[in-house]
Amino acid sequence: MAHRWAGLTIALFLIIAGGTGSLLAFYPELERIVAPSFMQSQTSGPRFDPLELRRRAELLSGGQVDYVPLHITPGSTAIISVSARPGQSQLGFNEIALDPVSGLERGRRQWGDITQGTVNLMPFLYKLHYSLAAGDIGRYALGIAALIWLIDCFVGWYLTLPAMLIQRWSAWRKAWTVRRAPSAKLNFDLHRAGGLWLWPVLLVFAWSSVGFNLEPVYSPVMKAMVGDVPSFSDVPARDVPLVSPRLDWAEARDRGRQLVEAAGRRDGFVLTCEEWLRFDRNRGVYISAFQSDRDIYNRFVGGRAAFDADTGRLVFLKLPTGQHARTTVDTWLSGLHMGVVLGLPWRIMVSTIGLGVVILSVTGVIIWMRKRSARLFRTRRIGLAIEPLAQPAE
Repeated sequence: MAHRWAGLTIALFLIIAGGTGSLLAFYPELERIVAPSFMQSQTSGPRFDPLELRRRAELLSGGQVDYVPLHITPGSTAIISVSARPGQSQLGFNEIALDPVSGLERGRRQWGDITQGTVNLMPFLYKLHYSLAAGDIGRYALGIAALIWLIDCFVGWYLTLPAMLIQRWSAWRKAWTVRRAPSAKLNFDLHRAGGLWLWPVLLVFAWSSVGFNLEPVYSPVMKAMVGDVPSFSDVPARDVPLVSPRLDWAEARDRGRQLVEAAGRRDGFVLTCEEWLRFDRNRGVYISAFQSDRDIYNRFVGGRAAFDADTGRLVFLKLPTGQHARTTVDTWLSGLHMGVVLGLPWRIMVSTIGLGVVILSVTGVIIWMRKRSARLFRTRRIGLAIEPLAQPAE
C-alpha cells in the first residue's frame, strides 16, 4: 500500500525529471545544435582578452556585468551575464553572447525563457528538471518528491523479497528476470526487475536530488554521516552592496590567481585553468572559479576562491576533493547525478537511467490502473449478484 501511493504521488515528478535528465546529460552538445547562432563561434584568429569582452558586453547591453568567463572553448561564443544597473529598468535579457575573435554580438536571451524560442530550449529543460520551471515552489516540490522516492526505494526493494526465508535466493532471483509473457506480466516484470537492477544508482540519484532541492533535510544527515564543512554562505553580507571596489577586474583576476597558487603550494594542489570570475556586490567579494588536479569533473570546475574586493584578503577557499570529507562526497554525488564524471560511458549511463526512471514510473502507474480496474470489476459483479437477493418478495 505504501509503495503504491508513494509511487502514484511522485510518478509525474519522476517522469518529468527522468525525461529531461536523459537529455541534460548531453546539455552542451544539444545546446550547440538547437542554438547554433548563440553558442557557436565561426571565426578564427587572435582572441580578445575576456575582460575586454566584458567591457564590450557592458557597452552593447547598457547594463552591468558581474560575471565573465575566463576560459572560452575554441569554437564557442563568450556568454556573459548581464544585469540592470541600480535604478535602471529591466533589460529583458540576462545573457549576451559575443564572438571572442571579432568581439561582435551573436545574440541575447533571458536564460530559461522558452517564449524566446529554441535559443532557450535547453535552459528551459534544465529549469523544468530542477524546479518544474516554477521557482522555489517547484524546487521544494521536487525535493519532497525526491525524499519520498528515496524512502520508496527501500520499500520497493523489500517488496521484491520472497515471504519465506527458506530458499530465499532461489525464489528472489525470479524477481530479477523479465519473462516473455503477455503484456500485463511483461509490464510487471519490467517494473520489478528494472527497479532491482537500477536500485543502487536510483538510490544515488534520489539522495542527490534531495541534496539539490531540500537542503534542510540533506545537510543534517550528511553532517551526521561525514561531518560539516565551511560554506560560502557563511561569508557575511554587507549592510550596503559594494558599488565600486578598490580592485578592478584586471587586478582581481591577478589577485585570484595569486591566492589560488599560494593555496596550492600550501595545500598540495596545482592550478590548471581559470574558469570564471564573478563580483558579489552583496558580500563585497570577488569569486574566482578554477580547475585543479583535485577536480574530478570533466565539464565543470569545482574550485572556488573568494576574496575581499577592496583588500584582496582570502575569505573562502573550496576544493572539490581532498579538502573536507563532506565536500568530496558532495562532489561525487553531484558529479554522478549530472553525468560530469567518469567520461562518456557514464554520461550515456545517466541518459539511460533517466529513461529507466520514466519506464519504472509509467509501468508502476499501469500496474495500479489494471489492479484498480480489476477491483472495480469484482465490486460490480458482487453488487449485481447481491442485488436480486435484496429485492422484496412479492
